[in-house]
Amino acid sequence: MRIKQMVVRAVLVAEMCVFGHMYLFGKNGLQVVRVQKKQLQGLQETVDQLQKEVDSLEGDISAWETNDFYKEKIAREQLQMARKGDKLYYIGT
Repeated sequence: MRIKQMVVRAVLVAEMCVFGHMYLFGKNGLQVVRVQKKQLQGLQETVDQLQKEVDSLEGDISAWETNDFYKEKIAREQLQMARKGDKLYYIGT
């Protein structure tokens, strides 16, 4: 009877060790969950950064649609356009 109890306890301890190892390091264990949380946090930061960029571009679009001065500023600075009669000065490099 005593040997039977020892065998049952040994099997129970072995089973607890296996389940503990699976719980911590298994396919869906705590370590995998921690790595996925870090990845999720990095992706969320990327999404936030891109959302700020989208908001900025939407602000530029609305300014383009409503403000004539902004249209001219973009045309002159970014598109290198000029009105008729404007004198252009080229500063070479």
